[in-house]
Amino acid sequence: MHLIDRYEMSVPAHMKLIDARSALNHLQRLVQATDGKPESKELVSLIETIVEAFHEAADDVMPVNDHDVFMRQACEWNYIGLSPKEREVLHEIRCCNDDGKEDIYRMISETLDRKPMLMPEAL
Repeated sequence: MHLIDRYEMSVPAHMKLIDARSALNHLQRLVQATDGKPESKELVSLIETIVEAFHEAADDVMPVNDHDVFMRQACEWNYIGLSPKEREVLHEIRCCNDDGKEDIYRMISETLDRKPMLMPEAL
């Protein structure tokens, strides 16, 4: 059985969570300012905002694994996602000649241009 170790959320769902956090902070300030007796209309509207935002965000959360994330990113960059066996065969074919090696180096540099690697910090 595959264990899900991470979840992915869309930007609109993340913004809803930020709205919910803001409404929750506002509710907390309101309760503190009124000594625990806020007006019921204000309380209901703030709680509805919080509950709605949490429900919408929870509906938009998707369990993912690393391979799915990689494949989605590859598609966004207009690369073709290959299975591990296809990648291995293609790599062997490209390594057989100089044109293939240049192609591999070009793809690596394009990928690094799009998503640069972090440089290790000096000790």
